[in-house]
Amino acid sequence: MISPFPDITREVNILNRILWFLLNILFGGFISMTMLVWVSCDMEMPNFFFPVLPSSFIQSVFHVPWIDMKLIFPCKIIFNAFLFGLFGFVHTFFARNDVQQYLITKLSFPPLALRTFYLILTNITAWLLMGLWQHTSIQLWDFLENYTFQHEYRGRQLILLIIFTLINLPGMCVVIQFDSLEFFGFKQIYQSTSCPIISRTTGMNKLVTDGIFKFCRHPMYLFLLLGCIISPS
Repeated sequence: MISPFPDITREVNILNRILWFLLNILFGGFISMTMLVWVSCDMEMPNFFFPVLPSSFIQSVFHVPWIDMKLIFPCKIIFNAFLFGLFGFVHTFFARNDVQQYLITKLSFPPLALRTFYLILTNITAWLLMGLWQHTSIQLWDFLENYTFQHEYRGRQLILLIIFTLINLPGMCVVIQFDSLEFFGFKQIYQSTSCPIISRTTGMNKLVTDGIFKFCRHPMYLFLLLGCIISPS
């Protein structure tokens, strides 16, 4: 009897692996980390980014938001909430095991590319969030307001980024502790298709309760929220 489902253990040729590797480099997890830089600098892309960008087109992409919709204040709040909800939905929905199994069994999606595909979708929605975000001019606090460098905007942004990064370091160390290459989807691309890690984006197979996980279930999210809450601005 022939199975109605595709053989998900079939090997993928080297050209397809290289293609997914390049897609991961260009549009995957590393690029989506730009969102953390944007968040740390008061929902703005820091000025010191632009001199190192190789072309005017790429500079225009990084010039966010891409458009000012001239919305009234309540509509800005609603629209921004929609963008954030879209990002959260994609980030959560495509991490579900049943969704991944549907992609593999019904759409013959290569399991080794699932993590890369997930990161690309997350990246797309992250850039939609940044590019379409409508600034409300609300500022709850600004601890840097009275410092002498306040008029040097580039210096201010750099300090905000450094403080935000330092706060998030414990959370990022979790990625390094487990396997950063697996987290960013590179390891899966060059694994055998029978390897169990290639289709896993839903977390560890075994509940981890040692180290920092003894005190916190999601350290990355915890320190990310702390960075947003106790940042100077």
